[in-house]
Amino acid sequence: MMFEQSSSQSFFRLRESAFWATAVEQTLKQYDLSLRHSSVGGCLFSEQFEAEGFIDQQFCSLIWSEATRIADDPLLGLRMHRVFSPTAFNTLALAASASPTIGDALNLLTRYFPIVSTQLTLKVEMQEDTVQLLLRPIGETHPQHMASITGYLARYFTRIDLDGEGLLFAIQLADHHQLHEHSCKQLLKNQVVSFADHYTLSLKRALLSKTLPTASSLLLPKLTEILQHMLATLPSSALSEQVKRRIHLLLGSGDISAERVAGPMNISQRHLRRKLSQEGTSYEQLADEVRREAALRMIADGQLSLTSIAYELGFLDPSSFTRAFRRWTDMSPTAYRRELSKKSPAVS
Repeated sequence: MMFEQSSSQSFFRLRESAFWATAVEQTLKQYDLSLRHSSVGGCLFSEQFEAEGFIDQQFCSLIWSEATRIADDPLLGLRMHRVFSPTAFNTLALAASASPTIGDALNLLTRYFPIVSTQLTLKVEMQEDTVQLLLRPIGETHPQHMASITGYLARYFTRIDLDGEGLLFAIQLADHHQLHEHSCKQLLKNQVVSFADHYTLSLKRALLSKTLPTASSLLLPKLTEILQHMLATLPSSALSEQVKRRIHLLLGSGDISAERVAGPMNISQRHLRRKLSQEGTSYEQLADEVRREAALRMIADGQLSLTSIAYELGFLDPSSFTRAFRRWTDMSPTAYRRELSKKSPAVS
């Protein structure tokens, strides 16, 4: 995504990865159709389009609308995951599957999700027995795009549930899908499908600690490095992602205040907080997410002591780090490192 600033006020021009146009085109082939033959969609396929690798959100939405129209299929987006899988999602899914546990896989998915789509965020809410994955749109995300992401995530969590323990036990789709309830259930292979004003996937929290048979301590760091490169090469991202990147850079400096982040972005701290609120988050929440992600990564790397990690993350003392870590994971850093050593398989 790319943000551009006007002379009078800030506004954002959201950009999406161009592979989504390819994914839509490949899906249309199942109907013996092509956007290239459409007077509306065909103009988007050009040498410049192919070279840039990104398209504006309104053009991506135009592609979805035109594809839905010519296919005459209101479930086009939800059907996509059964037809074509973009390389970006495959790479992310492979890296997640190489993680030690299902919980680690979920952490990796949420951290690097922008490489799959810049038009929405993947939020995780921990509840007593469940984990809610909420898809939140950024800008005016097309409903078919939201549905397609839901399909890809549903397929992934179903596939890693190798013992059939019901890891993914419920899916919530937007209200307009209710007219096609039976087809939705067939496409998602999930009988517990409900309808509301948003898209949500529900996982069994008790299964987050389960070891993944596909885990690989050899592949995971290499795949993570690829994901980091892919994330860094995005032209830009949602403001919340920009802020998280800036906080990452400031870790270890002892000062990750909102003021230090806002300054280089040429906006006031107050304006920064207001914009983040519009994206459904806050500076404190983003700083907490960055610390959590960094803590999990540093402990898994095994290169630093827990005390060093605490100070690297800007905590005043190790006990403050321990309290925060318990809030994030329901266990102490020491216990988490011990669990990793037990669950991480030998190099494979």
